[in-house]
Amino acid sequence: MSNNELNRNNRPYEHASPGAEGLVLAESFQGPIPPPNILAEYQTIDPKLPLMIMEMALKEQDNRSHIENRKLDVVEQKTLHDAAFGKRGQWLTFATAVVFLTVLAFFGYLGLETAIGWGFGTGGFIVISRFFIPNKGDKKRAKPLPPEQS
Repeated sequence: MSNNELNRNNRPYEHASPGAEGLVLAESFQGPIPPPNILAEYQTIDPKLPLMIMEMALKEQDNRSHIENRKLDVVEQKTLHDAAFGKRGQWLTFATAVVFLTVLAFFGYLGLETAIGWGFGTGGFIVISRFFIPNKGDKKRAKPLPPEQS
């Protein structure tokens, strides 16, 4: 009789007749440390092993928390930088528009209607062409974020 045909008590399995019912017991455990019964078996090998495994799991958890916090700090800094960059761009656009309109008003004061027409025409062309010709920054911002890995 081979070892495969013996149960835990080293007794041969009795072959069940057709229609017999049985009970199957399955056990599973999921986590960063082994289940308690395996930790107890480790303790029989070396009494310090369970404590070492627990310390290792705590260090791993601290390291993972530290890395996640660093990721969040980087994302927060990038968000603040992008917001400041966008706000600066809005102020520069506003200042440019004020200067542009001031120059056109000065041309109107001098009676240079042709210059005013060219100014509004050129400005309108630039504004309209912005909607049809995206810059490189738009492509970079349009990329989706990578999926979060755990």
